[in-house]
Amino acid sequence: MNDLEKLMAEYDNELTFKFRSDMPDCLSGLIVNRKIYINANLPFQQALATLAEEIGHYETSATKNIVNYKEIANSKEEVKARRWSYQKLIPIECLTKFENQTVMNYEVAEELELPVDVIEEAFEMYKVKGELL
Repeated sequence: MNDLEKLMAEYDNELTFKFRSDMPDCLSGLIVNRKIYINANLPFQQALATLAEEIGHYETSATKNIVNYKEIANSKEEVKARRWSYQKLIPIECLTKFENQTVMNYEVAEELELPVDVIEEAFEMYKVKGELL
């Protein structure tokens, strides 16, 4: 079972997952009530990151409609879900093992099967929280 399947299995009794190839390219995923839609055209790494973020919305703001990002409160909800996803996919212990090594972010991303930008943002989040140097 890969990481995407494991993550879906954790929420199998709470959420429904649909991979749709007819979603617009600009939309990687969304959650409507307890149904998560993921763009089936995404590469595995991006699908995993998107799935985690959508579950993050479920965990942090399930009852809110945050489609309009121009509202500051909605942007905050988006950040909250994204941070939740980073902590779920990339626990601090996972990054600390790389902290004293000379590795590039793309190598960490490759090992964790996640997009490089997700790794970079997770590193930054943990630095801001004071958990990484």
